[in-house]
Amino acid sequence: MLFAICIFFPALGILGSAGLTLAAATAAQTIEGEPATTETLDAAAANLLRPEISKLITQIRRDVYPLDTIMREIGKVTPIKSEEWKFYQKDERGLQDQLTAEYAFAGAKSGQLSVNSAHQWAPHDTVFFPTVNGGDGKKLRCLVSAVDVALNKITVTPVNGRTVGDPAVLGDLMPGVPNSSYLTRIGNAHGETDAQTEPVEIAPYDTFNYAQIFMAQVEESLVAKVHLKEVDLNIMDYKEDAIIDMRAQAELAMIFGYPKKGFYDPILRKKVNLLGGADYFITKQKEYTKVNPITNTIFNSWAKYIFTGNNGSDRRLLFSGNNLLERMMNADLVQKQMEAKATEMVAGIRFTRIVTGFGELLVRRHQAFDEVYGYSDNGLVLDMEHVERGIYEPTQVKKLNLDETGQKRVDARRILEHWSMAFKNLDTHCWIKGV
Repeated sequence: MLFAICIFFPALGILGSAGLTLAAATAAQTIEGEPATTETLDAAAANLLRPEISKLITQIRRDVYPLDTIMREIGKVTPIKSEEWKFYQKDERGLQDQLTAEYAFAGAKSGQLSVNSAHQWAPHDTVFFPTVNGGDGKKLRCLVSAVDVALNKITVTPVNGRTVGDPAVLGDLMPGVPNSSYLTRIGNAHGETDAQTEPVEIAPYDTFNYAQIFMAQVEESLVAKVHLKEVDLNIMDYKEDAIIDMRAQAELAMIFGYPKKGFYDPILRKKVNLLGGADYFITKQKEYTKVNPITNTIFNSWAKYIFTGNNGSDRRLLFSGNNLLERMMNADLVQKQMEAKATEMVAGIRFTRIVTGFGELLVRRHQAFDEVYGYSDNGLVLDMEHVERGIYEPTQVKKLNLDETGQKRVDARRILEHWSMAFKNLDTHCWIKGV
């Protein structure tokens, strides 16, 4: 009786039997005089010992979208129903003003002063002149008697005026006031029978930005989809890659975008809307000299410039380029707080907290500033209370039926979102720029 032993190698597609010649073209390697170890087996049959392959593909994500993350997680978001987003903002009624022309002593009991902002004054306001003395040697105080907004002039009557013959003697005449002198509104005063006061309204002004369409598409061949792979790489991985890239581009658009409605490309022969970013809208900036070290004095002057003279929050974000951050860390004030590991998580992103006498700065290195030439020396300060995103179409992922419609034999996904940005109360934001 004859027994035939058949062996089927499914991976190689070879059918062999005892006493029969195998279909393999190469002769088997033999190991003589030593045991079969991993080393000798690997030398004799290079593909026999397979490596352990990690099933997880490591996602290399450059940290270029902290602003986008914050806007999505905890930022102010509002739905908009037009691709042209018009938003209003208004200033607060100012307290300080400045003369635009000298007022010469004229021996009058009231004087008409030319100022920068007559619209912020009203009759009955009291005025303090910090650089002008009255007849008693004290700082001059006056009462606003009349306001001419059209001519940018206010008429004031002195509380502690001077006499005709001597400016150092208390009288009821209006002293002379030099050009560019400052004056501050310190309250208002009414008679006991007054039942009303002069209304003062600050009209809002509008700003435009436009909703931009961000889109990405990923495709995987239907053949590749079912093909045996060493790691599980599929359309969902490609989709995640596309979203990461789209978010990085959105981050750069929020910072460096230029607002334009219906921009026509003659090559593509289509119109697109472009949103404006921080570089376009925020013009307030503080410059520093790159060749000089950043000291505590310089850093404190930045804090003063950032936090004072506006009605912003006591805590703001500072996104810094690598070169700027390196220079900032040489200042003792910054270095000590970084060594103390005073950090704070904002929307899952770690910021370093720098406390100054004017307010708190949450500092974060922003990789995108190194992606734009010349911006590694710069930083962007944002008051997130005055940053808003307008959503025209929320993020959506749609499966495209390209195979069913006979276009391509692929599994396809389209990722789309449609939104705009508003940077409001612009004095609360600031650029730090190295020159």
